[in-house]
Amino acid sequence: MSVVADVEAQLLVVPLPAVMRGFGYTHISVPFVTVRDDDGVEGTGFAYTLDAGAAIVVRMLDEVVAPPLLGRDDAEWGAVRRDIIGQTRRLSATGFTAALSALDIAIWDLRATRAGVPLHELLGGSPRGIPIYGSGRSGRELTTDELIVRSTDYLAEGYGGVKLSVGALGVEADLARIRAVRAAIGAETPLMIDGSEQLTFGDALRLGHAAADLGLVWFEEPLLAEDVDGYAALSRQLAVPIATGEHLQSSAAFERYADHTSVAVYQPDAALGGGITGMLAVAAVLEARHRPIAWHSLPDLHIHLAVSTDGTRWVEDFPILDGIIAEPLRPVAGMVRPPHRPGHGIVWDRDAIAHARVAG
Repeated sequence: MSVVADVEAQLLVVPLPAVMRGFGYTHISVPFVTVRDDDGVEGTGFAYTLDAGAAIVVRMLDEVVAPPLLGRDDAEWGAVRRDIIGQTRRLSATGFTAALSALDIAIWDLRATRAGVPLHELLGGSPRGIPIYGSGRSGRELTTDELIVRSTDYLAEGYGGVKLSVGALGVEADLARIRAVRAAIGAETPLMIDGSEQLTFGDALRLGHAAADLGLVWFEEPLLAEDVDGYAALSRQLAVPIATGEHLQSSAAFERYADHTSVAVYQPDAALGGGITGMLAVAAVLEARHRPIAWHSLPDLHIHLAVSTDGTRWVEDFPILDGIIAEPLRPVAGMVRPPHRPGHGIVWDRDAIAHARVAG
């Protein structure tokens, strides 16, 4: 028996790598959780926001999500988790789900660390390689020449594909940039585009039709995630596969998409959508419907889910946490493999975390 003795939640403000700042962001806010059992074994978890609101997540952890777990065996987490969800049905899902996600990740890390095995082994996975693509170096502030350099840099660094941001500059400008990168990286290199929910239905349709000859792996999140009907119509009318999922926060939301649209690729995120427990439920829904999964961002965590789920096709490297990770996961020949270390195996830069911590 292992009793949860302490849960510490803190807010970190983590600087983003300079190559990512073409999006206009300079930092990311990270609710960071440490769980300790009565033997002193620790597990860590996290959520994140690009904008304001992370302080609310930390407060939700302190006041709502963590207290019911204190003094309980971590093996009871499933039941405790269900009770918390049942008791908070009238709370906004956004801040609550992020808090639940951070604690859930920490609990799974604690379990695997105490067992002395990598998280993927606890999940029934194997240390196989998973294709990884580079993302996050294609913001609207970059010139086309800069975009080409950053895209080809990804390939030189060992990534198996490249994703570009679209939606902020207009259809014609976006199309010209996509064509320029396609010419630079070659016809066979996997290339994706991401609308970040910024396009109208009409512009998404125009861009999708115009880019149909460019061999895109997918067109990600052209519309707001809540617009299920829009995605259903768009995926019917475009030859380019549509992808979504990073903003969906429950297995029921993924089920609705999979059952009512022709969206081709799904991109769940453990730090936003319910932690490891939530993602296992999501993966079960998608695998039962034969829908491929491309895990969103956070490859250092998602690699464990990727090698434990049959439906995985890709993981994304959007390096939002590299500022506090001492040994980030890096690709070799287009692939990444999970670390052999116990737990999720993320080696935190403790000095960077101390520097990033927001007092109070």
